[in-house]
Amino acid sequence: MARLVPLVAATLSLSLAGPGFPRESGPVEGLAANLRLDQVQMLGSHNSYRPYPSAQAEARIKALAPDHWDELDYGHPPLEAQLAIGIRQIEIDVAPDPQGGLYATPYQMAAPDTRKAMMAPGAKVLHFPQVDYDSHCLSFHDCLALLRRWSDGHPGHLPVTVLVNASDFPPIPGFWLHDAKFEAADLDALDADIRTVMGPERLIVPDAVRGSHATLASAVRAHGWPALAAAKGRFLFVLDANDRHYALYRAGHPSLRGRAMFGYYDEQAPEASIFNIQEPRGEEARIRRLVQAGFLVRARADSGSKEAREGDTSRLTAAITSGAQFVSSDYYDGVPNPHGFAYRASLPGEAPYRCDPVTARCPSNRESHR
Repeated sequence: MARLVPLVAATLSLSLAGPGFPRESGPVEGLAANLRLDQVQMLGSHNSYRPYPSAQAEARIKALAPDHWDELDYGHPPLEAQLAIGIRQIEIDVAPDPQGGLYATPYQMAAPDTRKAMMAPGAKVLHFPQVDYDSHCLSFHDCLALLRRWSDGHPGHLPVTVLVNASDFPPIPGFWLHDAKFEAADLDALDADIRTVMGPERLIVPDAVRGSHATLASAVRAHGWPALAAAKGRFLFVLDANDRHYALYRAGHPSLRGRAMFGYYDEQAPEASIFNIQEPRGEEARIRRLVQAGFLVRARADSGSKEAREGDTSRLTAAITSGAQFVSSDYYDGVPNPHGFAYRASLPGEAPYRCDPVTARCPSNRESHR
């Protein structure tokens, strides 16, 4: 499958870099170096850590959650394979495990290294305990290590956005006995893992985007996202969580000062920078307004395999035409497709990233791929 990237003219009259970023030049994976991060549209993956269910996993899900099998009947290639075909937005679900061992039961008969990893303290990566827990990388630390290793081997890559979906798992009588919740210390630990594994030189953080502005939101509204030339080779992490998590995450960190991740905060909040609008149909005008104001927006092209089964591209089309910078899917070229669904999420052209049609003055979005 050919994956030649689009070449957009490098003469766009756009700012080269936001505050806190070095000024450099040269195309970045074929895109104009002076495009800002908010001026690029990327195809992303949803629940990127999750492999297609094995026969054993399918039997387990059908036995324990039969009504949910259809929506869980999807999966992704390993993270490195996704990055290799040009996916530059991924999602990792994390579960709190400060003492270690909370999610180890299904791995009691696994290899010693696997059992050791599941007993170690630190956030684990899974969809739902006991039911849907298979992952390409068992811990958040391990997932980060994979990303860092790939980045080391591909210097100068487009910035990669990582959605960190933090989930609480309260008790379920007769099934799940624990009350697993992210607390302030657990969120701090996510930050520590990101900084330790990735290194400061690989990160786009709120402090750098905010620069001299009073708030992160005001910097974003002033179009303070870095240009690709400055953001290349870096990662941007986004906390995808609930309101309680967001309150904990910004406590003592106004405008996310000192934090490693951005978050989905209310538009009027000082921390506002990125929005998660999962269903873009009917929200196109709102998304367009947000991205034109300088914000980043993530939208989903499909969900629960529904669009794939029905061959429905209306949600995908709405996400793309709205100008949302991140269009997440479970069904792009390269994913397992045992049912032979004809549905495939893709951006116009042949590449999984391009000049954003709403936020940038693109000379053309009829990119050449020769």
